[in-house]
Amino acid sequence: MTMNSRNFFPVTLMRKEREYDQVFSFFFQPEEPVEFIPGQYVHFLAPASGPGRENVRHLSMASIPAEGELRFSLDLRSTSDFKRKLAALRPGERAHIFRVKGDFVLGSPPPAQVVFIAGGLGITPIRGLIRQIVHESLPVDWRLLHAAREAWLYEAELSDLRGTQLRVRREGVPEVLDSWTQQWPAARYYLCGSSRFVTGLREALASRRVNANVVTVEDFE
Repeated sequence: MTMNSRNFFPVTLMRKEREYDQVFSFFFQPEEPVEFIPGQYVHFLAPASGPGRENVRHLSMASIPAEGELRFSLDLRSTSDFKRKLAALRPGERAHIFRVKGDFVLGSPPPAQVVFIAGGLGITPIRGLIRQIVHESLPVDWRLLHAAREAWLYEAELSDLRGTQLRVRREGVPEVLDSWTQQWPAARYYLCGSSRFVTGLREALASRRVNANVVTVEDFE
């Protein structure tokens, strides 16, 4: 199913899993396979809502096509109407999605060396990129730096995979950048997190002479 229009496609909630605190992963089964590239996002219409802009959110997919289900991870501490409706959804009930978009992808051919840097839930699309590398046995050497205030989403799962991985508090990021930018001068960088986090990272990389042309960004409010 190619979603390049505003046609709405139903997805059924299969299960909801608590990751930590109020962070949950939602697993949806589409009625037809969804065509997407790992790292992209989808327009998600809040359950039991009309198609107004206030009811739609851009949600990054943590999954890869081979997994079948669409996985989204969200922090439900917010009292927004969208998250309240999503939190109330029960297994077997449906929501709707439309239009896959996004350039936060590895591309073809993929980079030989990749540094993923995530802030908090910014790990969501990066999980998909790492899973793609592993599933397709891509010739990519990768490293992951995940900064978070509380816990590190997907830590147990990703820790079992090859690749250098560091999980730090945000104040630990500059020291790692000092080391990695020197060790891997030809790497491509993928940054994902809040707008403030990503802006700070771009400035930090620029100050370490990393060209903006090798930095791919996905941010959120």
